[in-house]
Amino acid sequence: MTEEVAPGYSIGVDIGGTFTDCAVVAPDGAVTIGKVLTTPDDRSRGFFGSIANAAAKMGLEERELLARTKRLAHGTTVGINALVTRTGAKVGLLATKGHGDAIRIMDNTGRVTGASIEEMLDYARSGAPEQFIERGMTKEITERLDFAGDVVVELDEAEVAAAVDELVAAGATALAICYLWSHVNPAHELRTKEIVRARAPNLYVSCSCEVAPRIGEYPRTATTVMNVYIGPLMRNYVDRIVAGAKERGYVGEVLFATSEGGLVDTGTVLTHPISTCQSGPVSGVLGCAALGPTMGFPNVISTDMGGTSLDASVIEEGRSLLSDEAVLERHQLHLRKVDVESIGAGGGSIAWFDEATRTIKVGPQSSGAVPGPACYGRGGSEPTVTDADLMLGILDADRGLAGGLKLDRDAAEQALTRLGARVGLDAVHTAAGIVQIVDSRMEDLLRRISLQKGHDPRDFVVWAFGGAAGMHASLYSNGLGITRVVVPMNDLASVWSAYGIAISDLTRTFQVPLYLHSPFDPAALSEGYVRLESEAKEYARQVAGPSAPLELSRTAEIKYAMQWYSVEVDVPSGLVGSKTVEEMVDTFDRSYEKRYGRGSAYREAGMTLSNLRVTVRLPWSRPPLRRAEANGDPNGSTAPIAQRNVFWLELKEFLQTPIYEGKGLPPETVLDGPAVVEYPDTTVAVRPGQKMSVDGYGNLVISMPEGGAQ
Repeated sequence: MTEEVAPGYSIGVDIGGTFTDCAVVAPDGAVTIGKVLTTPDDRSRGFFGSIANAAAKMGLEERELLARTKRLAHGTTVGINALVTRTGAKVGLLATKGHGDAIRIMDNTGRVTGASIEEMLDYARSGAPEQFIERGMTKEITERLDFAGDVVVELDEAEVAAAVDELVAAGATALAICYLWSHVNPAHELRTKEIVRARAPNLYVSCSCEVAPRIGEYPRTATTVMNVYIGPLMRNYVDRIVAGAKERGYVGEVLFATSEGGLVDTGTVLTHPISTCQSGPVSGVLGCAALGPTMGFPNVISTDMGGTSLDASVIEEGRSLLSDEAVLERHQLHLRKVDVESIGAGGGSIAWFDEATRTIKVGPQSSGAVPGPACYGRGGSEPTVTDADLMLGILDADRGLAGGLKLDRDAAEQALTRLGARVGLDAVHTAAGIVQIVDSRMEDLLRRISLQKGHDPRDFVVWAFGGAAGMHASLYSNGLGITRVVVPMNDLASVWSAYGIAISDLTRTFQVPLYLHSPFDPAALSEGYVRLESEAKEYARQVAGPSAPLELSRTAEIKYAMQWYSVEVDVPSGLVGSKTVEEMVDTFDRSYEKRYGRGSAYREAGMTLSNLRVTVRLPWSRPPLRRAEANGDPNGSTAPIAQRNVFWLELKEFLQTPIYEGKGLPPETVLDGPAVVEYPDTTVAVRPGQKMSVDGYGNLVISMPEGGAQ
């Protein structure tokens, strides 16, 4: 793939549980929003539908827009949905003889990995998670390497051939190859892959040495199994997107967002589909990290409240935090990702009566796009957070939602009344209770990712995006001492993740295991980084051409001796010498104390280094960030367009509340709460005692009284 230099549009598309969002960024930075209901039966329909929706707003045909598009990028949920719904491929596994059950033993953590505290404590009802591979679909192969990668037992190629034939006969459509110590020496896995290709060319195949080259037999195996589990489905989906884009006039390569942040080429997604899981929420975080410092907000708690979940992450000094582990469907994976945590708390989260506790609970179940909340009038009958917001008057039934979807207040009231009857509440107070419950759950999530990880939330602003965050952010932020909430760039908040995708760079990380004890050997470090930088440069050459500008960054994974958890630290570029090592160790000490508390560092214990990484970034000429004057009418009116009866939890009563047209509010507007600001796809609640101002970028900045809720 070669990047074009001619100006053109950049399009980002993000598929959520309820809506599919599109952001079209023009060369001058102007943004046009497209938004349609997600199409679960075939998500590619929603993908192209959102682009057509944006094109219509621009006065263009879809083909004309795509023909003038320089970059088309996508954050897809196909992979994660297949994992959640168990609709992936039938997987076969080749493992080292004697280690076929490693994926089931799960490092003895299967009962607690990814489980809630309630599940952990309820031992009798808890258990290991469901596997993604049937027990009979694992074949053990005679071969063995030692910890240094030396061959102890040669690979039995005849045994491999027989195992492949048996798995294909049993119905396998995908195959994972995971041998001991293959991350140190991949020879046996790669030779096995050659045999598989020759005998079963239609099998989707992945080697653990390529997907997750890190120590840890179980997470490496689990990652590879999940990669092939979603591989065939992702291949079909990517082919539909690529073919559909070409048919509609797009001449470039479709790029895909990853869980690490940034974009990769189509070929990388086809071989590493697991990297796309959580790419949508991550892209929203990347948008905050890219633009927050420019707007004067370097420390951000990113919160994306959509139809299904709240996804939250911390950005400190303009940098998103990365993790090398992920838990998907209660399985521990080696998956590099931006550190985003999620709970089932969105507009579509269902409120229900818990017979055991005789109380109302909210989520994690969601009504999704189909049938959706009761107020959508699409067959849903259970009350949701959106129904509660409509009942309380925050949402206006007369305005509707994206795609011309009208809201049915009577249907919402009926659903809420049925639930409220279980606890003796009317529809209004049931709705108020639902909002309090869901906002408390979201506040707990913010507390977990900030306070419990060594960050003082008072030093941060909350960045509120997604379709529902503007209505709830000042409630789920208030109990943490946070004094400002930012709803970004007018209506763009509703498609912020799609916008983050549209402005992202191509990015990919390469890693190699290297086991060193302090004092670290500069020569060994240098050899590892030379190898990784060569791989990174070759990748950049393949996807962007030999003359494309690129940026390389180094990191190392270090821990104190005899400890389990590592910390990833930056390593200076250039020649690796004793000074480089000293600086790296100093950085590790500081990072460790920042994470675990002053005085926790103990250099005298010695240190162990386990992995080296090099990340290559291919920057592009990102469109400029537009000031608010360019996004709307700087002379717009600050007068309310209407009054509406809104039930405010703080006042415990309905109050005639001024309603403002968001696009008509010029920069430096200041409003006192209570008030509601409406955009076509975003509604923002300014609660009693709060103030809202419009800054120079069109952000709505809500200032809350210090000391928490009033």
